[in-house]
Amino acid sequence: MCRLAAYLGAEISLSVFLKEHEHNLIQQSWAPKEMQNGILNADGYGIAWLSEKNIPSSYKNILPIWSDTNLNSLARSLSSHLWLASIRGATPGQGISESNTQPFIKDSFIFTHNGSLEPFNDLTKANFLDILPNIISIGITGDSDSLYLFALLRHHLERQESVSNAVISMMNDLKSICGDSISALLNIVISDGDSLYACRHALNGDCPSLYYLSNQDNVWIASEPLSPKDMWISFPENCLIRFNRTGVIEDHHL
Repeated sequence: MCRLAAYLGAEISLSVFLKEHEHNLIQQSWAPKEMQNGILNADGYGIAWLSEKNIPSSYKNILPIWSDTNLNSLARSLSSHLWLASIRGATPGQGISESNTQPFIKDSFIFTHNGSLEPFNDLTKANFLDILPNIISIGITGDSDSLYLFALLRHHLERQESVSNAVISMMNDLKSICGDSISALLNIVISDGDSLYACRHALNGDCPSLYYLSNQDNVWIASEPLSPKDMWISFPENCLIRFNRTGVIEDHHL
């Protein structure tokens, strides 16, 4: 089902972001506490950040995060003021490939999704393709539900003036796509380089867990609290919140 984490604030190393909390994403790959389905996230992982020139960059591996021999070197070497990461527990039938591994990047946007659409079959995909223009649909390079969600978001980002409005329009389309028969678990975190946008939402199902921690100069978002001693706040269900590095600056009910 996947677990995710995000950070916006003063520059920190990848090691601090990914490894130095008691219940970090590496631990959550083999010992998650709040997943609705499954007990492992061993189907790859990805990390995204902004380079010194504020260009989104990513590193992905289809191996379990605990077995990647490159991670220690990367963790020591990379620093950024923005991080997003995902560890993947693939939904049965959706291939383990780099194309399906999050986070996804397009232009200045970084996207990651924790959840699933079930069933995600040819009919479900056809419902998406009925909405998506060809220029967007031909960019879907894998077979995961998350890629189709990202394509739907990209479609609305081109039509809306704000990221928040694009997410709201995306969720309205999903009501039509899912109807009463498709369960959609929709925890999504997006960065435009300046803000983090995070939603906790579900259609025909229960919202997955999602939390945030706001300090004076940074914000953390995670599927599960990374540090039990800190004051993590559970996201309200069916909401979209926009953060800058000082905290909440916008919220919407979905």
